[in-house]
Amino acid sequence: MLLVAALLPSVAAGGEERLALRLTSGTEVQVRLQRASDSKARLPAIVVLGGLERGAAVIDLIPRTAEAVVVGLDYPFAMPERVSWTDVLPLARRIEKGVQETLETLGRLHVLLTRRADIDSDRLTIVGVSLGAPFAVVSAARQDWHGLVIIDGFADLPRTVRYQFARRWRPRYGLPGEVLAWLVQTAAMQLIDVPEPEAAARSLRQDQHVYMIDAREDEFVPEQSRESLREALRQSEAQLTFEMMPGRHIRAHEGQVIAQLYEEARAWMQREGLLAAKKPDRG
Repeated sequence: MLLVAALLPSVAAGGEERLALRLTSGTEVQVRLQRASDSKARLPAIVVLGGLERGAAVIDLIPRTAEAVVVGLDYPFAMPERVSWTDVLPLARRIEKGVQETLETLGRLHVLLTRRADIDSDRLTIVGVSLGAPFAVVSAARQDWHGLVIIDGFADLPRTVRYQFARRWRPRYGLPGEVLAWLVQTAAMQLIDVPEPEAAARSLRQDQHVYMIDAREDEFVPEQSRESLREALRQSEAQLTFEMMPGRHIRAHEGQVIAQLYEEARAWMQREGLLAAKKPDRG
């Protein structure tokens, strides 16, 4: 399926292409590619990873750009609305499988983009927003993404998981809520084997450009988890830019905030040469 997808025609000028990537397990992941330019130039590509619920539809929240092909993809797993104690172990296995399949998808997608005649393979950027950030960081370490944008991202997964439960249970149960959150976090980390974003961040390479944007009043991600990722990035050889923006953690319905953050990322990509389209090949 990957080879077939790579041989598909270019994204129609000003249009959209949809394709499916078949994974090793047989799972098919839906991918959308949007090209708003009528230019025949080979364009850079920007792959955007948002939250689990949004999937490929995340690209609908981004202002259309003629400077790049924008790519979105569905995640190969979804979280249930409610979970009982008897569902914990099966859910942990599904999450672990979903994480590995998401990373496999990104690897296959990177190969596909580098093979396409309408894509400038020297200017591939992956954007990880919120829960998409750890996937983007790990993929950047494994594949040759020249640009990495992290928006409201994090590392220190145990602390982040514990924080999500504690912020809900602390107001209701007080200290016992904190203890229960710690127990859930400990069990989750024992049951689910996932790559550490810190290790991936430390291994980024000298030719990679990283832009990390944090919300100053982020109530979703603890500061220690954000600093853990920043510190790991500082230990890498990548070219780093850190930005602190006013406001809280990004939400899908806040169109104005999303547009502003994209404009910040777009300006950074232009400065780093990640959006400078090449002239069309002659011959």
